[in-house]
Amino acid sequence: MKKYIVFGVVILVLTALIFSLFYYFKKPESDEILLYGNIEIREVNLAFRVSGKLAALYFEEGDYVKKGQILAKLDDDTFLTDLAEAKAKTAEISSVKLNAQNIYRRNLTLCLDETVSKEECDRILTSKNKAAADFDLSIAQLKNAKIALNDTRLIAPNDGIILTRINEKGTILSAGTPVYNMSLFKPLWARAYISEENLGKIKLGQKAYISSDSMPDKEFSAHIGFISPVAEFTPKTVETVSLRTDLVYRLRVIIDENEDGTTGENGLHLYLRQGMPVNIRIPLDKEVLDVGHDKCAAGVSGGG
Repeated sequence: MKKYIVFGVVILVLTALIFSLFYYFKKPESDEILLYGNIEIREVNLAFRVSGKLAALYFEEGDYVKKGQILAKLDDDTFLTDLAEAKAKTAEISSVKLNAQNIYRRNLTLCLDETVSKEECDRILTSKNKAAADFDLSIAQLKNAKIALNDTRLIAPNDGIILTRINEKGTILSAGTPVYNMSLFKPLWARAYISEENLGKIKLGQKAYISSDSMPDKEFSAHIGFISPVAEFTPKTVETVSLRTDLVYRLRVIIDENEDGTTGENGLHLYLRQGMPVNIRIPLDKEVLDVGHDKCAAGVSGGG
């Protein structure tokens, strides 16, 4: 009997020792997720909406530009002529319209009491309506002439830096031919990938911090702006059960405005450049950590 009691005590001691060692050596659940990614910056090809001869370019490669600045200009002689013709045409048709309205008013009473024939009244009304339509058309053509003249100026759509000066002065350009290639300062984000295991711990808008190896002590505030609904695996998506844990999901971690609000030559692009590898730290919410601890406790309890 004593033998069985001793054996039972030994089993209990060993069990307690195993659980103690398990808790002692168990890796504590981290309160943050660490990812690695690369900086991505949007680029845009800038072109005129109209064709013409390139008359002037005001910026070189590497120059900083601000939103609304004029970057280049086309020869506008023909556009000024078109605008003058449109203004003259509008003035002419305005006179015709006014005359047709006066004739209509003078004959309205005569038409109502049938002093004037119905055919003549119809002709007067048709002339009045046609003059009004012609005037509306001339106004639209005048507006188009003004827009075309304005389109001879190439305007910066946002703050950025000129990467490539594609064409030079004197080039005859068709509409849509790129003149500059420009890198935008905003938005600025990092592309990263997260495992399926950690996917449930993050959400859109969640706070994150980005740092680079060139400035490891400086962190940039950011937030999760996109979580891909499609799993990816290099070089292709894998659906086999054995590799399911290797599926990853693409993230876009968007960098917030820099704290001092500086832009242009003092902006974030000085520290974070296209393709630069970065470290991404995502602090986990307390609720996520609590759920993780509860699952762990439930697993130990169930095992016992």
